[in-house]
Formats: sequence, structure tokens, C-alpha cells
Amino acid sequence: MSYKKFVYFINLFFLLGATLLTFFLILAGGRNTGVLKNFYWFQASTSGFNSAPSVTRWYNYNWCGWESRGLAVNCSSKMAAQPFSPRDNFGSSPLMPASFLNNRNTYYYLSRVGWAMLLIALFFLLITLASVTTSVIRYTRRTASVATATSWITLFFMTLSACLYTGCYAKAVKAFHHENRDARLGPKNFGLIWTTVFLLIVNAICSTAMVVIHKRNEYVYDRSFVSTKTTDSQTLTPVPTNEGLPSSVPVTTVQQPQLHSSGKFFKKLRAKKRTVTNAGDEPNQIQEERIYTEQNVPVVS
Repeated sequence: MSYKKFVYFINLFFLLGATLLTFFLILAGGRNTGVLKNFYWFQASTSGFNSAPSVTRWYNYNWCGWESRGLAVNCSSKMAAQPFSPRDNFGSSPLMPASFLNNRNTYYYLSRVGWAMLLIALFFLLITLASVTTSVIRYTRRTASVATATSWITLFFMTLSACLYTGCYAKAVKAFHHENRDARLGPKNFGLIWTTVFLLIVNAICSTAMVVIHKRNEYVYDRSFVSTKTTDSQTLTPVPTNEGLPSSVPVTTVQQPQLHSSGKFFKKLRAKKRTVTNAGDEPNQIQEERIYTEQNVPVVS
């Protein structure tokens, strides 16, 4: 397998992995039973927040109380882009950390915009996947350019989403710990989103390398084509023969040397093949044939 094909398949492999993780990340929290119940963004002790459960987990589409036996109970109604805001979720409470009361908009918009950036990243990720797949089947400059551009755009939005989510919930952990309450980030969700960012970084680099390799091969091909064309254009001058003349008449055929100027101090004097035929004294005597090859002669311009 050539280096170019190896880069293509590595690019496609990492891109498929990023797409799979992104879909799973978006579907996480769609159900609060089975494996998906363990994919959450944030868990904290919320006892005393009005009617809030003792421990609450925030998912993509709702929040649920979490029991020690590993069950999600008393879940809220599901909605797209469920915001993280204890003040909006449970109402104001004197036991709630002051950061959620005074900076409500910070948490609310960080979590919602992070979700929006994740959906935009998924959109461009699908376009990138289609472009890269087409490039593997049949490589063209247009598909390679689209794949490279969308790869970097996808990486931008996915990184932005990961940073927004991380900033929002890391700030929340600090607020809960300041009130001596237990809080932690969801390791699986954050592991998925940052792994996706890493895969997209590799994908963007590979897409750029594909374009560079293709342009370099085109440049080498163009130079090779021009060199071949120049060589073929230098045709040889036909050499007259001694057909139709008596065999006793010696014929000497010499092609005039051609001087090729290359713009340098030393110029190459290329003498084409020169054949000198001398008739022997006797009819059966072997004729002498001498062939002179090209030589380099310094010529001062």
C-alpha cells in the first residue's frame, strides 16, 4: 500500500470514529435506563434546593434524581437543549450556591450554546465524511478541497462545544465545592467529546496532507511532461545515403553540429551521430566505419 492510500484510509478511519462518538454523545440521555443512564454531564448534591432530589444528574434532554442503588428517578420532562441552571430547574433557594443565583445567565447560555455548537459540528461532520469517502473512491481536487475545508470547520465547532461544556460544568463544580457539597463531571460524556476533538484534529491534518501530496504530484508530473515534450521536439536531421551512386565512389556523410544555448558560460556542443564510410581498395575489403559521439566543448558566449 502506497503512502498516499495509507493517509486516505487513516483519514477515513478517524473520521468514522469521530462520527460514531458524536452520534452516541447526542443520543446519550435519550433514555434514563440501561447503559445510557451512565452518560451524563454533571452530578451534584442538591438536597435542600426546594423539591430537588438529594443527588441530581443533568443529561442532554432532562435532569433526574440519582439513587445509591443506581437508578434514575423523578426525572424532569424532556426537552431539546436542556439548560443547566439550578435556579431555573428547582427555583431560588437560600441553600443554593450564590453563583447560580447571581450568574444564572452564565450557566444557562453556556450549556445551551454548547449543545447548539455540537449539532452544527455534527452537520459539518457528515459533509466531511461524504467528501472524504468520495475522495477515497475517486480523488478530485474539488472533493479534496471540500473535505479539507469542512474538516477544519468541524474541528472548530466541536472544540468550541467541548470548551463551552467544560467551562460551564467546571465552574459549577467549583461553586458546589465552595459550599462543601459534592459535585463531579460526567467522565463518559467528557471523555467522548474530547476524544472526538482529538480524532477531528487527526482528520484535519490528514485532509490537508492529502491536498499537499496531490499538488506535489501534479507539479512533478507537469515538469516531467514539459521535459519529455522538449526532448521529443528535438528531431534529427535526415542523413543522405549513397543510394543510386556507384559503389566505387566514396561518400562521406557528416551532419553539422548544433549549438544549443542554455544561458550558461559553458555551452554544450552536441554532435549528432556521424558516420564516415571509406571504400576499401578491394571489393571484398571490409569497410571502416567510425561513429563519433557527442562531446562537451566550452564555448565562451
